[in-house]
Formats: sequence, C-alpha cells, structure tokens
Amino acid sequence: MADVQSCKKLFERAPQVLNDLNQIGSEVYEDSHPGLGYSATFADPSSKITVFFYDHQQRDVSSEMALESFKQAARDIAAIAARRGAELGEINAYQLRDPSQVLPYRAEAKASDGLSELLAVGVVDNCIVKLRFTAQFPMEKAQVWMKVLSDYLNKGYGKPT
Repeated sequence: MADVQSCKKLFERAPQVLNDLNQIGSEVYEDSHPGLGYSATFADPSSKITVFFYDHQQRDVSSEMALESFKQAARDIAAIAARRGAELGEINAYQLRDPSQVLPYRAEAKASDGLSELLAVGVVDNCIVKLRFTAQFPMEKAQVWMKVLSDYLNKGYGKPT
C-alpha cells in the first residue's frame, strides 16, 4: 500500500493565493479513488491553473511514472479542447535538462479558440505533481506564469522570486 501522506502534505501546503490568482477550489479524490490524490485550482477571469498531487498507490514514484502521466495528460488536453469545440495546435513537448527543476516534463499548445495550454509534470517527495495551466493570453505570457509556478514548487512552496 502506498503512503499517501507525501501527496497529502503537498496538497495541504498549497497556498490560498498564487501570485495574483486565488485558490477557487480543491478536490480530494483519494477517498473515492485511491491513488488519484488531490488537486487545487487557482483562477482569475483570464486563466486557470490546476495542480494535481497523486501517487497511483505506489510507494516509490519514479520519473518513468511521471513521464507516463505526462503523456496521458498531453492527450487529455487535446480531448478537453475538442470538448470546448476548439482544435489544439501542435503540442510542443520537451524535457528540461536542469536537474534543479522538479517539474521537468513540459508541453505547450495553442488552441484554435485562442487559449494557451501549458502542462508541467514531475516528482516531488514521491508524489507526482502535475500542473495544468489554461490561459486566454499569449503563450509568451503563459510561459512567464509557468516559470513563476515552477519556481514556487521548486522551492517547496517558498515564495516565488
């Protein structure tokens, strides 16, 4: 049986405010679907960020598991865009080589309805952390946001610099 405590601790330490985005909700999936963990959502009128913390009921979470999660999430983004009636452009997926980055798997795509979609996945304390960011502003601005968020997670929820 997995130790859900590390994901739970990360979830419980999620801030109420992320830069100028307020936390608008959180979900506990663990009780009804063990292994699916927790999520916290932050939003303002033009963007929404959801951070997921889960371990698939595994005690030791590997970067291979995070990579599989990442691939699945990239497919999910295309499906979500389709449900909105939008078409997703080419997904630019890559892995950061900087070992200090806790969310090294990244993907970006623009949808035909003008929304930018960004995804970042990695492992923090034996917990898969997946960050999904949907924004109604240009990819360049969205990338700046992604940097703020990942810096924040890299510092273990320290204050972003």
